[in-house]
Amino acid sequence: MVQKNKNKEGKNGFFKKEEKNKIKVRSSQDSVLGLENEGMTLGDIKEKRRVEGLVQNLISAIIVLSGLFLGSLFVDATQLITKNGYSERALREADFFELGGKTWVAYQEPLIKVNVLVVEDEKECPNCNADEILGWMKRFIPTMAINKVEENSVEGKKLIEKYKLTTIPSFVFDEKIKEASFFQEEQVKEIFEKKSDGLVLNSAALGIPAGKYLESPEEKEGDIVIGKKDAQIKLITFFDFYSTYSRIFYEAVKEAQVEFTGDQLVLVYKTFPSDLQGQSISAALVGQCAYQQGRFEEMADLLFKNQEEWGIKEGFEIFDKYVQNLRLDKEKFDKCIDSEENQRLIQNLIKQGEEFGIAGTPTSFIENEYLDGVFQKEDIVKAVKERLEN
Repeated sequence: MVQKNKNKEGKNGFFKKEEKNKIKVRSSQDSVLGLENEGMTLGDIKEKRRVEGLVQNLISAIIVLSGLFLGSLFVDATQLITKNGYSERALREADFFELGGKTWVAYQEPLIKVNVLVVEDEKECPNCNADEILGWMKRFIPTMAINKVEENSVEGKKLIEKYKLTTIPSFVFDEKIKEASFFQEEQVKEIFEKKSDGLVLNSAALGIPAGKYLESPEEKEGDIVIGKKDAQIKLITFFDFYSTYSRIFYEAVKEAQVEFTGDQLVLVYKTFPSDLQGQSISAALVGQCAYQQGRFEEMADLLFKNQEEWGIKEGFEIFDKYVQNLRLDKEKFDKCIDSEENQRLIQNLIKQGEEFGIAGTPTSFIENEYLDGVFQKEDIVKAVKERLEN
């Protein structure tokens, strides 16, 4: 009986699991199982369906997780799966989203291109590095597209010529910056100068010191010249009577000057007042008018020595005793102070300094080279002698 029952199970299709899985799909089953499965075992079909189910679940999971991950950002599933990026509709509607470890933020500001003039080797000019300045600018202009251009490259030379750049680093913005919200403030507009088809940042107006000057200023009519104009070496200095560092530098130059003959060194002083509304401007006029009576050095000594005295006063009365002390022609001196020509001269000197990116005083040039951080007599003497020998 037992043996008979086993045979019967075989005839009626009640087989062991491993045998059952080996049965081939027959044509009578094609309408149910699909023609694409012809020739497959039931085990194969089962495995195939299991894999297909996993794939479908995986796709669903990706879509769900993407929705959770991006919050209110709607992702085009087709573009996501095909790696073509996010849909334009989704990006328009998103304020921000995270991807690749970064947070992407949408701004209502235009894309602003800026060319930054830099040096090839920052080791030779540490102060030419613009990264810190750009980082600060990003707070106000977050949509800047920065392009660093090396000074000696073909692009760099074209940039210098086209926009008349005089310092490194220099920042040249495209016209799109006018559409930025922060640019609507009048005070902001004043720190940009329109040149050609771009706007050049006035670094000096922001107090950004130049790392390198591409050329030196020229001696112009009205400059204070001490020595022979045709001397071999010319030292040009932008200075401010109310600047402590200008005082230290002026005293060092006076000591160094005695080391050279009149044919070797000439000093050119360009006044560059720091306080355009206060006594710094007044002192600049006083020095200029003393120069016109041939007593500049003596007046400069008094102004530098008594900075704290006249610096806290207002008007020109405080300077009368210096005029008297030097026995200057008071009537001539007063006319000079009131002269529109001399007041215009001071304004032109200020403009010239700004064009050269002068952000602080003293700033000196010797034979077309920027004299950086030289305050000691010995350093000045060395700099002059080196150029006399060449």
